[in-house]
Amino acid sequence: MVVGRASLMFLSLTMLMVGHLKVNFDSPISEFEQWSVNTVSSGSRSVTLGGIQYWNDNLVAGSTLSLDFLYRFSGNQIPKITSVEFNGQNLCGGSNGESQVTDAPEPTTKAGPVVPVVTADPSSAVSKCNAKYDYDEALEKSLLFYEAQRSGPLPEDQRVTWRKDSAVNDHGFHNGKKVDLSGGYYDAGDFVKFGFPMACTATILAWGAIDYKGAYTNAGELANVKASVKFATDWFLKAHVAPNVLFGQVGNGKLDHDSWGRPEDMTMARPAYKIDTKNPGSDLAGETAAALAAASILFEGSDPEYSAECIKSAKELYEFANKYRGKYSDAITDAAIYYKSWGGYNDELAWAAAWLYRATNETKYLTQAESHYKNLVTPNEFSWDDKTAGVQVLLAKLTNKNKYKTATKAFCDDVINNKQRTPKGLVFFAKWGPLRYSANAAYICLQAADLGLKPSAYRSFACKQIHYMLGDAGRSFLIGFGKNSPQRPHHRSSSCPSTGTCDWNSYKVNGPNPQLLVGALVGGPDAYDNYNDDRDDYLANEVTTDYNAGFQSAVAALRQTCSC
Repeated sequence: MVVGRASLMFLSLTMLMVGHLKVNFDSPISEFEQWSVNTVSSGSRSVTLGGIQYWNDNLVAGSTLSLDFLYRFSGNQIPKITSVEFNGQNLCGGSNGESQVTDAPEPTTKAGPVVPVVTADPSSAVSKCNAKYDYDEALEKSLLFYEAQRSGPLPEDQRVTWRKDSAVNDHGFHNGKKVDLSGGYYDAGDFVKFGFPMACTATILAWGAIDYKGAYTNAGELANVKASVKFATDWFLKAHVAPNVLFGQVGNGKLDHDSWGRPEDMTMARPAYKIDTKNPGSDLAGETAAALAAASILFEGSDPEYSAECIKSAKELYEFANKYRGKYSDAITDAAIYYKSWGGYNDELAWAAAWLYRATNETKYLTQAESHYKNLVTPNEFSWDDKTAGVQVLLAKLTNKNKYKTATKAFCDDVINNKQRTPKGLVFFAKWGPLRYSANAAYICLQAADLGLKPSAYRSFACKQIHYMLGDAGRSFLIGFGKNSPQRPHHRSSSCPSTGTCDWNSYKVNGPNPQLLVGALVGGPDAYDNYNDDRDDYLANEVTTDYNAGFQSAVAALRQTCSC
């Protein structure tokens, strides 16, 4: 089997919509495989692919598209690509000179499929998306929220200036030696660093930045989204102190929640908790492996040394997770009060293996991901606790297998057709932080739409959910964005004045938080669209890093296509 590549340079075409791409060879082929589009028909010397989709914010004049594929042949002569046609138009090998097609530089024998590469040059698409809401502003502000959640020493380019260095002495002990655990993100309105939801946040942010790089580039936020991911992954690399040892939490929930104030002023004890071979946590180690694998892809082009460091740690953590089975919340019992692993760890094992396969192209990880997948059950949601829906759509992208596409469609169809809706159309999963679940579902369905699965219906659904959050409900739920956004989030540091004492009296103040927590997505309304902008109402008005992750990645997906 040979790896081939068609690299098409569009010099004069300004926009392409759904169509068919025909690849012609100079000698017969016996089998053809490509994973991001559908093979419509194949002959002995040509293959026609369907579901080709480009948008004016994604592929315009001067941009390059690469399609990797596999093909089999008989004999000793490797078939060469002679031309490529799009909707009957000859893009190369003819007289118009509008594209170039090359085979892969060194065809190699592979035991399994190759991860597809379908990219457009982000610099070629700089136009602003004229959608109902300003997606660029939403991305910018969501990323500012992550800066407000930073723990440890803050970088010189910190833009949220009311936050200062905090918890710089966070540490744990391993083999009798002190381990620096400063950095990372505070989870929510409190100051505990919970590794499990932090890792999920990093994975989803990196996923959106990888698949919708053009959106971040066009919005001028690519560097900032990379920084947001790296602030988490830097901490994971610190916390991974040995191949089978990972710190998964800093701070005690009760001690932390008994206090109200600034993180810069904290005086309570901040114990650190870890998993190891005697007290394993396959879900925590697996999700952290997924985050680091995704980060390795994100930084591969801009920082190869960091990418290599991430993938090395990811591989070790996955092996740890897979060999020493157990739920992390049984090992870190304090986490069980706040982020208990309800669904077990098989989803994180599949998730980690799938991301490792995408990052490394090592087929053993795909084999293991598919094996773990057999242990999963039908998902009700996509969240920090249940990655199954993400596994399904990721495996659908990586393998093009119908069973994963069917499972992904089943998830989105169930969400769209069967879940409870508020009168104004929000899919309502739960009363605590409902917006996170609807945003996460929107993101999964946007990923499904990219696969050609009911693209119109799924994008329409995602538009309605995200636009509800940005203002269609009659108000914005993203702080500092749009009309009548929240002013009193359940969030300690932003409730504190710039100077002076901050304590439970600050919590009881009726007015807006003195510091504007720009870009934070609050929990959201009740089942009847009623929303309580009250600091005391943590169900509706708390903020967390994982709330923003799926929302932000969904906004990036909408920005990429500008299809709302």
